[in-house]
Amino acid sequence: MDELKNRAGEKLEALHIAAKTAANGGKSRVQDAFNQTSDAISKIREAFRELWQNELIVEGRERIAAWTADAVQRIREGAPPLSPVLLYEELVALFKDRVWRRSVIIFVMGAAIGGSAGLCVGLRAAAREPSGPHARALHTQPDHSVLLVEDAVAPSAGAGEVLVRVQAFSACAVDRCVLRGRGAGLRALVGRGHVTLGRGFAGVVLDVGPGVASLELGDEVWGCVSEWAGGAASELLTIRSTRVSKRPRGAAADAAAALVAGGALALSALDRLRLTPNAAKGKRVVISGAASGEGCALLQLLAAWGARASVLAAPAAARALLQLGAHEFIEPENSSPAECPWSLLRQHAARCGPWDAALLCGGPPRTPAAPPPAAAILKATAPRNSVIDLRPKPLITDRLPMPLAFAFGVSFYTFRLLRWLVGLGTHTDWLEDKYRLTEGLETLAQLVDSGVVAPVLDKVYLPQDYESALAHACSEDALGTTVVRFP
Repeated sequence: MDELKNRAGEKLEALHIAAKTAANGGKSRVQDAFNQTSDAISKIREAFRELWQNELIVEGRERIAAWTADAVQRIREGAPPLSPVLLYEELVALFKDRVWRRSVIIFVMGAAIGGSAGLCVGLRAAAREPSGPHARALHTQPDHSVLLVEDAVAPSAGAGEVLVRVQAFSACAVDRCVLRGRGAGLRALVGRGHVTLGRGFAGVVLDVGPGVASLELGDEVWGCVSEWAGGAASELLTIRSTRVSKRPRGAAADAAAALVAGGALALSALDRLRLTPNAAKGKRVVISGAASGEGCALLQLLAAWGARASVLAAPAAARALLQLGAHEFIEPENSSPAECPWSLLRQHAARCGPWDAALLCGGPPRTPAAPPPAAAILKATAPRNSVIDLRPKPLITDRLPMPLAFAFGVSFYTFRLLRWLVGLGTHTDWLEDKYRLTEGLETLAQLVDSGVVAPVLDKVYLPQDYESALAHACSEDALGTTVVRFP
């Protein structure tokens, strides 16, 4: 027993000595760091004091004080404010030969760029996590995956906004590009949340913000969200009232969500081609990727307006496209129509004759390879801008290198500030296509009500199966639009 006590005492004493040594070592390190910091601060203060007492700085301070006193006196006496020319002359007189015109220009540019950068950083730093009701939502992750969040926060409806309970939203190839980072720069500039998926949606209005007179609680609405402005894959979505409208009468949520984004894109493309119900009669138009949502909408519109539409798509979609109004189906030869549409169209035009217009829909993102000359597939009488490429393309913030992307962000916030100063608000409706706003959506709803266009709904998935829905929407087996529905 005595031997055990002795050993225990020796171990306790050794532990005590080790703890004391560690404490002394930590104290000495803290003291050394404190002394080094104090010395550095003393040296900085001494250097600043020497710089402040420099004769050039002293002379400049005296001149600035005298000039300021003189300017204040002139203002008190009712003299008009200094003009830029007079201010420049005052600065030259103040600093004599130490200031040149180039220096003043550099100073003004530096102040403008620095102020804009400070505004940009301040606006982003001032952003707070939105407060509001909780709902399910699909959030994108840095590893390009999608996570179903059960308690995502939905901002409450503000001025000019509505809160929509999303019943269904569409999945398309644009969402695949979003997962790969497309549009991340613009989303960071204008987005308020993490949701970036879901282009077209349909739902019911749950709340109306101040200043909204066109919508009421309980209205069944539809709308579409640009890829740079977030997404609609949230059970509760806060959106500006100018980006939604009442959906067609009797249209179910699944069908409405399947048509709205593709239909708006189709109307925009036909408007760019200047094809109207009267101008489209007898025109020969080719649609590549006609099995996509926008392709099906284009085909129905052209068929209703009397145009002769040729379609290029996977062979499995041939029968359905002919039923939708296609006049001719172009059979792919030994290749996928999504891989080389230009080559297939050029070969078919050489055999059967050119078209008045060509539209490329769906498929993978645009490749850097330039398309062939329009003369290879278009008639000689067709306008030069009669080839419309509707496939996804990288946004400007993804194409610019970092310094230019930062300059773009600064310019973007500066432009929004100028719009706010002149009373145009801080919204970004000016970035949207007019057919994605209320007026264009109402036009699309009228076409549905009149029977000109009908939704082409492919498959319906649940939110937890979104990755399967996206894979199907981007495959050649898809026909129309794939929809994800909140149960």
